[in-house]
Amino acid sequence: MSVGNTVADGTKVVKSVCRGCHGGCSVLLHVKDGELTKVKGDPDGPLNRGRLCPIGSNAKYLVYHPDRLLYPQRRVGPRGSGKWERITWDEALDDIAEKFNAIRAADGPEAIALGQGTGRHHYFHVVRFANAMGTPNWTEPGFAQCFLPRVTSSFHTFGDFPVCDFVGDVPPQCIMYWGHNPVNSGPDGETRFNVRDSLSHKPKVIVVDPRETELAKLADIWLRLRPGTDDALALSMLNAIIGEKIYDESFVTQWTHGFDALAGHVKQYTPEWAEPITWVPVEKIRVAARLFAQTKPAMLEWGVGIEQTPKCFQTVRALSMLPAITGNIDVPGGWMFGMHTLGPFPFLFDRITPEIESKRLGGDRFKVLCGEGAFVRTGHIPSVIRAMSEGDPYRIKAFMAIGSNTLTTYASSRRVYEALKKLDFMVAIDLFMTPTAELADIVLPAASWPEVDSLWGYPFIAETIPILQQRAVRVGECRADEEILAELAKRMNLDCATESPLDIIKNLANTGDPRVSYDELKEKGFISVPVKYRKYEEKGFATPTGKIELYSTVMEKLGYPPFLSTRKRRKAHSVPQSLPRTSRWC
Repeated sequence: MSVGNTVADGTKVVKSVCRGCHGGCSVLLHVKDGELTKVKGDPDGPLNRGRLCPIGSNAKYLVYHPDRLLYPQRRVGPRGSGKWERITWDEALDDIAEKFNAIRAADGPEAIALGQGTGRHHYFHVVRFANAMGTPNWTEPGFAQCFLPRVTSSFHTFGDFPVCDFVGDVPPQCIMYWGHNPVNSGPDGETRFNVRDSLSHKPKVIVVDPRETELAKLADIWLRLRPGTDDALALSMLNAIIGEKIYDESFVTQWTHGFDALAGHVKQYTPEWAEPITWVPVEKIRVAARLFAQTKPAMLEWGVGIEQTPKCFQTVRALSMLPAITGNIDVPGGWMFGMHTLGPFPFLFDRITPEIESKRLGGDRFKVLCGEGAFVRTGHIPSVIRAMSEGDPYRIKAFMAIGSNTLTTYASSRRVYEALKKLDFMVAIDLFMTPTAELADIVLPAASWPEVDSLWGYPFIAETIPILQQRAVRVGECRADEEILAELAKRMNLDCATESPLDIIKNLANTGDPRVSYDELKEKGFISVPVKYRKYEEKGFATPTGKIELYSTVMEKLGYPPFLSTRKRRKAHSVPQSLPRTSRWC
């Protein structure tokens, strides 16, 4: 166990990072007699500076929740009957290895699918295990409608993923929150604390949201758009900025590809065209566009709300062009690219041969988010479920749910339920006996975040600040997901992915930025690396043209339009404010 200081009453204090959400709040875990007694914010923490929300401060109630799974179990009754027997880890892992190897031999590794939940400490290790096993069919809901559309589109456009600069010394003068309410929820590295800190400098605030959120009440401009019309609003703002010539001409000329084509494309999408579609008045659209374009530095805070709309991928691309054409890219107080302080993770992508890749479910049809154009290639969830239930184009025989309550996180729960019941074999790794775990043949007890060693760079992908997550306690027979996968790889006699997760952590820390080392992280919990801006001035952007691709050559090559297009929707008169009250629900 990695520990820090010991206080007078024998309590050990472990520096770690809270993983109760996608934030990165540094914490001090207080442990006495092997039990977690208190979780406090670390005053030195770069993102939260000692502050902590109730999710983090109450983590001990998660760790010691009476309904936690504490040991491996095997189903003894019909699937879904709720009848289980306790077994040992050796029995569980040997049984899983035997079943998986039998299916691989008879039907090919593609007949085994893996499903995980939102990105936590095990995320990369699941991909690694899938590649080692030889299956292209691992899935994660976020790759379709949560975060990854922003990531993938950004790599196609910029060659990297831009994040808001909350770590520098220059505060933003304008912040536009689009489909995002980070004072109540935050993505990786953007906690509600640093968002509130940025607001303390009194920037101009634009909020794009159908709801009057807390931020909307504080905003200088609130664009209350009709739900699902983000694409039209984005196009009209591009039209206004370009039409009024308030874009950054010098930056656009030197560092963007396809600006003239973009200008011609958005000429038809005027604010007057957008008003009846979005319900946002023309003048508000123009005022917001001027404010964002003419206030420097400015940043765009975008959220999951955008990705749960029609045409989300191209909508996200259009939104990213707003900071691009106004010159707010990799500048202090604007959008910045990370320092990428950690070494490369050993995903084992080379294990997926062209033959295996051709069997990736949905990869041929959904090239951008699943196939050759994806940031990380993955199975298409509806296609995987169809393969389970109908055997089209081949049958998925086994499924492992890792931190994923599949029945509640995949669309069409009834269809998913019927598909899972048709599996020959199913494994669930989780903290609790979820509805999905109830359908499994074997259930394995996962460790919660205070029980796990891991390493993260925040913000996610940018990896500007490496933060070490350190195991403070052990509960029951629970194991970290990545430890389970490494041990399973050994028992399946795989020739890779068997290394200790701790060895991988040390390698990530020691092979990246020379100013970062595992030993220093273990002592301090995190390392702040000075940020360098305008990195593109040295080598350009990591795109085919070396510039920001407003006109996407990658999308064109994949057979998709290089720009977002939209059409006028049918007229809608109102949005329901609440569900109708009926006798059934009263």
